[in-house]
Amino acid sequence: MEHKHNNNHSEHHVNTLPGHGVFFPGQAWQRSLAKMSGLITYPHENEVHDFSLDEHNHMFETLVKSDDPKSACNQIKVEEFKCLNSNNYRENPEFASTKCVKWYNEWMQCKWDEEKLKFGYNYIEPRTPRKRKAYISAPNYQYS
Repeated sequence: MEHKHNNNHSEHHVNTLPGHGVFFPGQAWQRSLAKMSGLITYPHENEVHDFSLDEHNHMFETLVKSDDPKSACNQIKVEEFKCLNSNNYRENPEFASTKCVKWYNEWMQCKWDEEKLKFGYNYIEPRTPRKRKAYISAPNYQYS
């Protein structure tokens, strides 16, 4: 009798840790720590794809728009990615980040504006000044 294996998407990420058996970290910081220490590898890391600049930009744009389709800040995020790609951020991330920091600042301001609109935040307004007179036509008293 043959055993048929169900190859689920989750099985591709399952790794065996020495002494611990099959384990996949549940939280992002655990996954990051395990990845940086070399305990887990993702299947797409070993694949080498030579995509053009336009293909990279298009893939990122579809990913961003599928993540939050109603956000007004998606286009700014895509422009930042295009800027980083055109400035070759993989080889020189410091240079690319200094060239594209304006897009990041614009994106942060846009996200803050979205947050204000969503939750109704407003600027802190100063207290109204005290009345000087009891009523408009009251006489101006001079105290010295």
